[in-house]
Amino acid sequence: MTTTIAKLQKKGIFISPVIADLFEIYASDIRPFLDKEKNKLLELEQRRALFRPTILVKSEKKQLLANNFELYYLLKSDNLDQSIIKQNIIISSFAQDECNFGIAFFELIDILSRHKALLDLKVIFEKLQKILTEDMTQNLLKKNDFSAAIFCKLICLTEQAYHARNTRS
Repeated sequence: MTTTIAKLQKKGIFISPVIADLFEIYASDIRPFLDKEKNKLLELEQRRALFRPTILVKSEKKQLLANNFELYYLLKSDNLDQSIIKQNIIISSFAQDECNFGIAFFELIDILSRHKALLDLKVIFEKLQKILTEDMTQNLLKKNDFSAAIFCKLICLTEQAYHARNTRS
């Protein structure tokens, strides 16, 4: 199904509670850094968001977004350019029990791997450590804990580079 950002804004889309903590990392620790880069990186993320299939989960008369952090950010923005509001978006709808934390987690990891040079990875890693339970880590990564080594491997960064960045800052 295809719709526009304007139509989604009218429907009142909410973020799935399952991924709310991941969206908070995106909104507070990633997007502000993309915004500082003279809109080049932000424009790229917005294009990716508009062409990425978006998953909506129907729940008790609400529609919850299960992925696509930048799209959700755009939906909640008040001052969008008209060309963005009219953009078509591909939507897939699922029942609530099909909502998957893993989709959003790996979307966030993908964003981190593309923009790792700009971001405070230590802060993001610590927040992810607090979010991920042992069961979540086992289901997502087949590991018992979410270590710096695993984080670095996921975002294609050496542990040495990660620790060197943290000692510099």
